[in-house]
Amino acid sequence: MDTKYLWKRHNTYWVRVRVPNSVRHIIGKAELSKNLYTKDLGEANRLKHREVSRLMRSIDIAKKQLDGSKATLSKEDMLREYASSLRDLQENDIDNDLEELSLALGSAVENELSKIYGEEEANAIFHGDDPQYKGKKANPEAVEATKDAFRIIDLKSNPLSQIASAFLDEEVKVLKNATFRRKKKHIEEFIRWVGNIDIDKVTRKVAGDYITRKIKNKNPSYDTIKNITADVGSMFSWAENRIDLERNPFHRLSIPKIKKGAQGRKPWTQEQIVKFLSHKNMKRNDVLATAIALYTGMRLEEICQLREKDIFDGCFHVEEGKTKSASRVVPIHPVLEKLIQQTTYDKEDYLIHDLNGGGYDNKRSWNFQKRQGRLRKEAELPKGVVFHTLRNTFATRMENAGVPKNHITQLMGHEDGNMALDVYSGGLAIEPLRKSMEKLSYGEEVDDYLLKDCI
Repeated sequence: MDTKYLWKRHNTYWVRVRVPNSVRHIIGKAELSKNLYTKDLGEANRLKHREVSRLMRSIDIAKKQLDGSKATLSKEDMLREYASSLRDLQENDIDNDLEELSLALGSAVENELSKIYGEEEANAIFHGDDPQYKGKKANPEAVEATKDAFRIIDLKSNPLSQIASAFLDEEVKVLKNATFRRKKKHIEEFIRWVGNIDIDKVTRKVAGDYITRKIKNKNPSYDTIKNITADVGSMFSWAENRIDLERNPFHRLSIPKIKKGAQGRKPWTQEQIVKFLSHKNMKRNDVLATAIALYTGMRLEEICQLREKDIFDGCFHVEEGKTKSASRVVPIHPVLEKLIQQTTYDKEDYLIHDLNGGGYDNKRSWNFQKRQGRLRKEAELPKGVVFHTLRNTFATRMENAGVPKNHITQLMGHEDGNMALDVYSGGLAIEPLRKSMEKLSYGEEVDDYLLKDCI
């Protein structure tokens, strides 16, 4: 029987999780633990995952504090977490009288509400709608959180937050970290949009309206919409088997085909390139990343992952990428050579310094991409002119320079590339690509500018 995360104390099973050295000074402990109140190993294994997940969330909060991010839960989330923990404790005790139990849980929530918000705010939350009440008005967010809390402790209901928590507690055990983060993000976004309603209140129309809104407001790719539909739908499929949900509203939901390029993304013009590179708020990272994209066609995350060890024999060696064919060797353009020579590497040997990971997959490019977006807005570049379309710009310029299409394909790491990384030997196999790369130019106003000590 699996005993991971479990230990026995006084003949009772507990869960415990080691606290990373980096955040022990924040948490104040070397490990976190929770009593499962059972002597049975099988029962302990059934209960442990939810508690481990909660302890892990505490560690995540500490890590965010270390990074300077929002470190603590809001009062509203504290109340919701408390209600959720009450429900977790009582769901396994089915012998209790449901009506009596509901009263006890309601009383516990009221007490916790007063602790979190204070008596005055608690009175406003409970009595604010009463015409006889003369006190201050309650915070609308606190009122909504209170409604959520009482919805959560209602054992006859199945609020989305509770379903999501139970579902994700199981998914975290079987999914890769990046896939789990993406699924969790999509589910949480859906719940924020629809509200923490009972799961059987989510109709097919609601699901369709949500996808329509996503397409209209975010203008995403077809793959993104497909992932959102599949990720949120997987929670409903799980509920079909666990709580006898009648139907998954996302099942076979029609997704309109969104053609590549429908997002209005276009190659950069010469004027836009010059305007962006010379913008007053451009820093070393911004110039270097933009230059590498212009002269290699690399994706932003590939650029952010480049280390000193990836540069040798006059080439970038891209070892990991979006697809299998993304692993490739890219000759360094003459304009980039000087920029690379000027580079002082950070303590982790990255070309692009001091980036904190972010997003569901913790990519180094996450926050950097947001900064790039702000810079483009400051430079008054039109919508659709984004960092990724520097790949389009590179491909267009190479084609206009007479470079063979198969060379462009290989350099950009497209899936139909025909030159694998392992064919590179002693620089011989790469020479045709190097000669093709040397044909690329963005004119004196870009090439010469970057050849100066601009970073």
